[in-house]
Parts: sequence; C-alpha cells; structure tokens
Amino acid sequence: MVKSTVLDNGVRVLTAKMPGVRSVSLGVWVGVGSRHDPPNNAGVAHFTEHMLFKGTKKRSALQIAKEIDALGGVLNAQTAKEYTLYYTRVLDEHLDKAADILFDLFLNSQIDEEELDKEKKVVLQEIRMTEDTPDDHVTDLFAEAFFPSSPLGLPILGTEEIVGSFRRENVLEFLSSRYTPSSIIIAAVGSLDHDRIVALVRPRFSHLPPVQDPASEQVFPERNGGSRVFTKDIEQVHVTLGTTGPSMLDERRWTYITLNTILGGSMSSMLFQEAREKLGLVYSIYSYLSSYRDCGVMAVYAATTPDCLHKTMEVIMQQISRARMGDFGGASLEDVKEQVKGNLLLARESTTHRMSSLARNMMYYQRDVTDEEIIENIRKVRYDDVVNLAEEIFQQEKITTVYLGKIGSEDVGGFGLP
Repeated sequence: MVKSTVLDNGVRVLTAKMPGVRSVSLGVWVGVGSRHDPPNNAGVAHFTEHMLFKGTKKRSALQIAKEIDALGGVLNAQTAKEYTLYYTRVLDEHLDKAADILFDLFLNSQIDEEELDKEKKVVLQEIRMTEDTPDDHVTDLFAEAFFPSSPLGLPILGTEEIVGSFRRENVLEFLSSRYTPSSIIIAAVGSLDHDRIVALVRPRFSHLPPVQDPASEQVFPERNGGSRVFTKDIEQVHVTLGTTGPSMLDERRWTYITLNTILGGSMSSMLFQEAREKLGLVYSIYSYLSSYRDCGVMAVYAATTPDCLHKTMEVIMQQISRARMGDFGGASLEDVKEQVKGNLLLARESTTHRMSSLARNMMYYQRDVTDEEIIENIRKVRYDDVVNLAEEIFQQEKITTVYLGKIGSEDVGGFGLP
C-alpha cells in the first residue's frame, strides 16, 4: 500500500512497505532534467547532479563515499531528460544514517569553485567516453536528428565547449530556480515505516521556501524523417532508426509496449531471431521506447560490419513490414502479453525499481499505478490495436535513420520499407 504525505511547502513524500526484504531504497527526485537546461547552458542539469556529490559543510566528497561504503550501501544519481534522481539503497538498520548522507548532499552542497573546476574535467572525460562508445554516441546523434531545434535533441551531458564554460553561478542559479519544493518527490520502498520516513524528511526539507516554478511549456518538437550519416573509423556500422513513440500520457502506450516486445524487445523477438539467430548478421539488435511528457520515440538499434549493412537493413525493414501486415513471426499475442506482464511485475519486486515507479507515476499521473491496473491494461491490448499502430507509425516518411561508422552517404541509399 502506497502512503503519501505532502509538506506545507509542497515537498511530497511517498512510501511503500515491501514485506520480506531487509533493504530500503530511498530517492530524492526533482522534476527537471536536461530538457529544462537554460538556453546556451546545455548540460547544466547533469553537471549540477555531479556537483552535489563534491562536499557539504559537514562532509567532504571523500567522507560521503567512505560513510556510505561503511554501511555496505549504494549512493548514486541519474540525470534524465525530464527528471534528476539522487538515491541510496541500504539495509533497514542503516536507513537513518544513509538518509542523513543523502539529504545532506542534496540540501547542503557547497558548490566549491575549486571542486567545480576539477569536476568539469571529469564530465569532459565522460563526454569523450560517450563519443568513444558507438552505441551511446549513435543514440545521441539519433536524438539530435529526431528532435531538431529541441532540448530533447541535445545530449544530456552537454558539449565540451559549454561544459568547459560553466561557472559556480550557473549551478547556483539552476539550483535556486529549478530545485523547488513543488518539484521534489521523496520516495522510499522496502522495510520501512511511513511515519519514520516523514520524520526523517520533515526537519530537513520543511524549511525550503515555497517558490513559484518557472514556466516550462512542453511543446511537441517538430520533426521530419530522413537519414544522416556520420563517418567514423570504427569496425562496425551502428544504426538507429525510429518513428513516433508514445508520450507518458498516451493511452496507447500499452499497445506500443506490446509492439516493441514483438518487434525487438526480447531474445524471441522478430528482429533478434531473424538478424542474429537465423542469419548471423549482428551481435546486438533490439528495439526500444523512449517516452516523455508530450512525445516519444520507438526505435531500432543494430550494429553490423559494413559488408553486412545492406542485408541487415533489408532484414529490419522486412520485419517492420511483417508487423504492419499482422505477421508477428509466429508469436502468439497472448504469449507476448504474458511476457510483458511478467517483465513489468517481476521488475517491481526490486525495491529500487519500485521506488522509481512510485516517483515517476506521481510525476506524470499524480497517483500510483497498481499491479492490477497494469494487468488490466495489458489484457485490453488487441491484435488489431497492434497492427493498426504499426501501420500508422511505420511509414517511410516518418522514419528517421542515423548511421555511424566507416561509411559514406553513398553507402546507405535505398533502405526503404518493402
């Protein structure tokens, strides 16, 4: 059962007790991410996340690391397109101490100028590491092509030039304007008591003054299909192609999830079985969904050698065409729906995953989504729903394709739907 308390300033506290576990996952969520980076400061949301680990009035960065390690716990953070998360996972007996560490770094970070200059070097290395990791790099390149002239198309990490220019005041301004009480959700799942969590939160967060959140109108970014080629001297060609996906508020998202599972969401999927198992064209191939408040993407990723590129693209387009015609490669829709249900419900047995779903559901739906509701939504998906959706979104003019590898534009012509 989910319990909720809202502090007077708007900070929300959500908990769910999970029987049979010894751990607690505790997260501080902020409803802002890279999509909310100020103009000309792309990457500041992610950089701010890094800076909160660099020391407080009570603890240095080293002390933060040592104290959480001494508990045998995990302390980490993540910046996404529409939110930022700081979280810890510890045994229930260490909850008070872990909460003190987590809340201290979130609320009392010093944002020291010397530490900031060092952390810029760290993030610049992270950017270079991403560029040297082709499957990550092609994802960023695809987002740029799919969401032109939109913050959604910019890399979460920012660029070397912009990150190199960050100053202390950039981080402080982002914190004061975006880390507002009404944007903060504190979620905890595991071996816990709700009132105890509230007692840990209230004295630390209730002093934050209510602040009017800045206007953040979500505008669906205009986009067009087409292809882009990025030449790089690497062994394989990495390809991402995508089309319109579900927003977080799209009533058809369960149909999208089902279609994604059929096409490339598992080892038994059409793409994996045809391209890898039957023809041996690839090691890695899959489809995925990325959903945001007002829009989304359904995409396919594959990596293959240049000599196998044409055949791999032919297979991808053939499998998409089969899905459009209602041929699911021999998969039973009922079996697929059982697979979707199993994947989703098994994941919810993890305290960290359940904590994450609690917070995201509150962000997007202002309520929890129960297991029973998940099962019912999956049950409602029909064969015609999946086929009609595939026909609608997989049209040539709607597909954006990005290639990264040792190829040129002349090597990628003619990859269309049959």
